[in-house]
Amino acid sequence: MNDVLLSKKSPEVVELIKQMEAVRKKDNEKYVDLACDLFDMAQEEGNEDLRNFASCTLGDALCQNNEFSQAVYYLSAGLQGIINTDEYRLICRCYNEMGIIMRSEGHFITSQENYINSIDMARAHRMYFQEAIACGNFASLCEEMGARNEALEYHYRAIECCQFIEDENLKNVLLVAEYAQLTKLYIYKGDLIQAKTILDEMNRLDREYPDEDNFFAASLARWYYYDSIKERELSEKYKDDCVRAFYALKDVVVFFDEIEALVLLLLEKRAYVELEKIFEHIDLKAAEDEVVNIRLRLESWKIKMYEAIDDRVKIAQSCYNYYRYDSIKSRTNRKSFTTTLRLKTELVQQKTKNLFLSAQAETDSLTGLANRMKLNNVIDELFMMASEKGQKLGVEMMDVDFFKQVNDNYGHAKGDQLLAAMGRGFREINDEFEKVFVARYGGDEFILYYYDMEDDEIIVVSDRIRDMVAKIGKELEIDKISVSQGIVNRVPEPANRAWDYLNAADFALYYVKENGKNNVKLIHNVYELENYFDSVFKKD
Repeated sequence: MNDVLLSKKSPEVVELIKQMEAVRKKDNEKYVDLACDLFDMAQEEGNEDLRNFASCTLGDALCQNNEFSQAVYYLSAGLQGIINTDEYRLICRCYNEMGIIMRSEGHFITSQENYINSIDMARAHRMYFQEAIACGNFASLCEEMGARNEALEYHYRAIECCQFIEDENLKNVLLVAEYAQLTKLYIYKGDLIQAKTILDEMNRLDREYPDEDNFFAASLARWYYYDSIKERELSEKYKDDCVRAFYALKDVVVFFDEIEALVLLLLEKRAYVELEKIFEHIDLKAAEDEVVNIRLRLESWKIKMYEAIDDRVKIAQSCYNYYRYDSIKSRTNRKSFTTTLRLKTELVQQKTKNLFLSAQAETDSLTGLANRMKLNNVIDELFMMASEKGQKLGVEMMDVDFFKQVNDNYGHAKGDQLLAAMGRGFREINDEFEKVFVARYGGDEFILYYYDMEDDEIIVVSDRIRDMVAKIGKELEIDKISVSQGIVNRVPEPANRAWDYLNAADFALYYVKENGKNNVKLIHNVYELENYFDSVFKKD
């Protein structure tokens, strides 16, 4: 490996990405292997940007390989890191795949959110292919949820996007798939005239741009239509085409919606002998994947058929299988929840740590602490995080008691030594308490930020600071050196702004200064000091 950190533009990474793009959707196992290589490379080099990109790529590869439980981890982790970058195509792809995974696990609202995120991102950056794919997938989710009007809307949005895709073959293959779905939807809605119009357009494009991946969906649309108008001969022909296309499928997960439509129509036609064969085939193919939801749907179809033929032994077996797969699904969902929850917690912690580290890069030369220029950015970022997550944000204003007398009695050099030593002590506190950030505000004034900490945890830190300052005073032979500390700590409220915290902390510091100094005052709201300030102002 090179000594220089690898980036996405380095020759090694560029070559690896090129290899991955060449095998994506063609050799899924090879794609996973290459994505693992990229992820390992990023991990070894410690390049966070490359690691986020590699995490998304690995999640995509695992999703293509139907390894959904692992895919969701890497997709979630990577998305958090690249969401504010210009990797728009990858972001769209990841959101779309998260939508697919969440739908397969029965998390329909989360699936909807991910699809919409993908659609919005694609629309904002005019990525018409990505938008068409996400719109088509979201339309299928709407149809499953019984929202057929919304399904129509998003299928038409997908068709609209296709008009802007420059690759004619790719565009028309997508259009055939969308027209096939629309044909079935109009049949469900009882609009056979519109269904025939759409079907004719599908057939025209399918003749000009034949694609084996579309054969199943197109045959299914034809069968549905000719069955609905009672054209028996054509209906039988396209039924046979559907069944033949079904057995030729390489992936039952990708075509799950079409498979369900096939099974439901065969159940309606009481084609039980054919269904038994289809169920056996799905059993065999689904064994290669980990998508439990397919197993559950399969057993529910079996139960319907066995009830129709009154085969109680097989009903019992399918009911048992359904229970078993449902238990597996529950365990998988719990695992996914805890894994994702842990991941999000780790990401928040890392984000907080990175924020503090980046702030400390802009340092005050005397103390080695972050300088005043960086403070506004940090408080705005922490305030936003605390508001979004409902977590506490603490702000402390602190200064050295009688610092002017130190300069007057011991000289400015001694005052600088004191501030430099305090800076070293604060850096040690930063290292020990990862949720504490210290900056020099100016002169002998310092500001501390506490993120997601309870009052008693903050008091522990403030006590450490007073002990540290007292120790430094003895080492520098400065008599009676101490600090005054004013702190506010609370969860941000809707009307709050970041400066409210600084203002409240300043009031708390003023209270300490006016009441003997060398102390700490922690409040949750400036109104806690209202009576005190009323009395002060009356005296004035």
